[in-house]
Amino acid sequence: MTIEQAIDSVKKGCKAKFDSTVELHINTNLDVSKPEQTIRVSVVLPKGTGKKVRVGVFASKNVETAAANLSESDIAKISKGELDPKKEFDVIIAEPRFMPKLAAAARVLGPAGLMPSPKSGTVTEDVEKAVEQVKKGKIEIRTEPNAPLIHTVIGKRSFSTADLAANFGEVMAAINQAKPSKAKPDWIKSVYISTTMSPSALVDIPDLA
Repeated sequence: MTIEQAIDSVKKGCKAKFDSTVELHINTNLDVSKPEQTIRVSVVLPKGTGKKVRVGVFASKNVETAAANLSESDIAKISKGELDPKKEFDVIIAEPRFMPKLAAAARVLGPAGLMPSPKSGTVTEDVEKAVEQVKKGKIEIRTEPNAPLIHTVIGKRSFSTADLAANFGEVMAAINQAKPSKAKPDWIKSVYISTTMSPSALVDIPDLA
């Protein structure tokens, strides 16, 4: 199927009564046991994610657009299990000066995918701008830790086919740009689109060129 046909197929096949998320599943032949063959890249979806993003920030001054302004005492709460970051936040952004102390909560934040990182743009002096980008539709795309797979989102079922296709194109461009230097020419094996509750649709690889 072309991108547009695949999007139309999953939208029609979705039986959910809520506005379900449209997901992208990419199978690769990367050897993710080698750090140089993993992917971790950020991209701002041109049409947004359709989701209200809850951002927690560690900053020297309050950021009004954040869901919560966190402090060093919150790091201790996260470490002790008194604050569940996965329930409260979708993204955590921090100024560099907080990173040494945040290391104490890495065992909680890391597995939750919430540990701030310079690579993903979530460690920055300009926290306000980073929050703004996340709210506009910035997402992080990465290979799974133990499998050569990439799972990400491209919007909501209520989006038009054209808007979902635009987000899809931006994601694929970012992934291709982040292609590891030692990856094989045919490193992307298959690309599927699905919604939270629908059968998946296979996108033709030639259509990705």
